[in-house]
Amino acid sequence: MFDLNLTIVLKSPLSIFDDIFITSIRVLEAKRLRELHMSQTRIANLLGVSQPAVKQYLDEDENSYIKRLQNLGLTREEIDDFLDKLTQLLINGDPKQVMQYISVFFLSNLSRLKFCKYHKMIDSEIPVDCDICKSLYKENEEEMMELALSMLQNESVAELIPEVLSNLAFAKANAKREEDVLAIPGRITKIRNLPTPASKPMWGGSKHLAKVLLSVMKNHPAVRSVMNIKYDEKVEMILKEIGYKFKKVGPQNDLGNERIAETIAAVFDEGTDVVIHLGGTGIEANTYVFGRDPLDVVKKIINISVKYKEIFSP
Repeated sequence: MFDLNLTIVLKSPLSIFDDIFITSIRVLEAKRLRELHMSQTRIANLLGVSQPAVKQYLDEDENSYIKRLQNLGLTREEIDDFLDKLTQLLINGDPKQVMQYISVFFLSNLSRLKFCKYHKMIDSEIPVDCDICKSLYKENEEEMMELALSMLQNESVAELIPEVLSNLAFAKANAKREEDVLAIPGRITKIRNLPTPASKPMWGGSKHLAKVLLSVMKNHPAVRSVMNIKYDEKVEMILKEIGYKFKKVGPQNDLGNERIAETIAAVFDEGTDVVIHLGGTGIEANTYVFGRDPLDVVKKIINISVKYKEIFSP
């Protein structure tokens, strides 16, 4: 029998999730949903809390909770981007996808060691060289695509699906081959006025978007996702109004997947959000929306579609 005076302290960076992250997110998200004119009861149902809790959240000072997340290591841009995507997932009503997105966001930032400085500041016993969180999360491209396709379930997006249909592609980091690019075989159509994938995402699921993405990634490896939507002058007007950086190419008659990909990649530069290809003889013009991942791409498309519907729908 050991008679030692030992103090065993169980420490985990995961405690930050409950203590700081999720409490702050609930307050900020409640305020976002209220801005959409939702009732407190509806907000409570979406957030999985009581109505009195929502009332308390709405009375809290928003800036103090933003500051808490910034102290944790997140930028204001990252906070707003996260809340934008979370709002869309909550509205679409899939609790599993909501939980998955929150978990992926927190764990991916934890594994990038973004919260280390804060954690060491509040606990001086954590070793200076601690980096145990590096192994807590490994990117799962298929999981990210599932989340993005769930976000895409928005009626306004259906108006932007072209005659040739849409597709969404996501490449592995340092992708070199078409088989390294995840996409939807059969593409994305609209059923009951909602964007609907014809099948589950598969590696090598779209030769066309794979070629476009791989061509762009040669000089811009951080740009790993793209989706095509329709093109008309109204879409171009919306891009200008939102402030998305875009380029236009074509029309051209010597069209093929390789040629289209090369043409798009040739005009793509740092900060480009969108490339419009004006098509050619018998080829429909398309708008290619790019981003670092499919969630980023879908967020941009939702922004475009909501504004499009707001201005041009009767």
